Amino acid sequence: MHLNRIAVVGPGGNVGSAVIRELLKDSRFQIRTIARLTSNYNPPLSSPNIEKFAVDFADSPSLVTALQNQDALVCCVPGSATKFAPQKLLIDAAIAAGVKLFFASEFGSNILSPHYEIFPTQFVGDKIKVRKYLEERASACEIAYTALNGGPFFDLWLLKGFAGFDISARTAKIYGSGDNLACWTPIPVVASAVVNMLRNPDAILNRAIFISGVRDLTQNAILAALESETGNEFEIEHIDLKPIKEDALAALANGDYIQATKGLTLNSNFNEQESKADFWGIVENELVGVRAVTVQEAVRTAIEQKN
Repeated sequence: MHLNRIAVVGPGGNVGSAVIRELLKDSRFQIRTIARLTSNYNPPLSSPNIEKFAVDFADSPSLVTALQNQDALVCCVPGSATKFAPQKLLIDAAIAAGVKLFFASEFGSNILSPHYEIFPTQFVGDKIKVRKYLEERASACEIAYTALNGGPFFDLWLLKGFAGFDISARTAKIYGSGDNLACWTPIPVVASAVVNMLRNPDAILNRAIFISGVRDLTQNAILAALESETGNEFEIEHIDLKPIKEDALAALANGDYIQATKGLTLNSNFNEQESKADFWGIVENELVGVRAVTVQEAVRTAIEQKN
């Protein structure tokens, strides 16, 4: 399978913009960005290799027209926006337009894990239902699909505080022992892997690929790297995960999906007894050109990115 004409849905988000920047480095790719009619998105630069489409995502003929003559569709809509009905409409339009490959918007952990299934779809979307629908359509030989999962975005989590660190204030929240291993990947590495998958699609068809951009990642390793890179000791608060999990499950039962998602996310990444965040056993970095770096390297790069 040869893929040269690439449509990107959700081009203005963290993943979409990074994928487009990576695609633009390779002149073989002709890029079509597809955004909503109300979007103010503009491509990052003027190039003969990129064109902009604005569509009504609720209108099937409009979607089919936008996807005409495209080899692959890379869906980069955020997790909470991956609702089944609009995703099904998009997949069906891609099939009607003759698109060869649908690159699903997963970009997380193992969505088929029982630990993932407990998360409220209001915040993580209908990725499981979308995957199953793609499997059905692929089994019928109507379209091929793929997906990429590298865990949480390392740079985003570190710089936005989700990982438990406030770099400016030099404070750290260490959950549990701080030694739970996890697989996280910086966004630029995710984007590079996406483009490598488009370059060599035969090995990744009709399955999800797992990567990890950072080796031996734990909170304590991040803390040591941050203190080394900043030259400052961090003030540490140790936090017990048991009440966080209990409160998250209670919030889930009461329909408080924001609080539930926060607690479940912390538990899934940092709870040594229950976490499935370390999926290194199924990682295929070499297949998609990913070189995992040390925690120190990842922290240094993220801090440089911030500055």
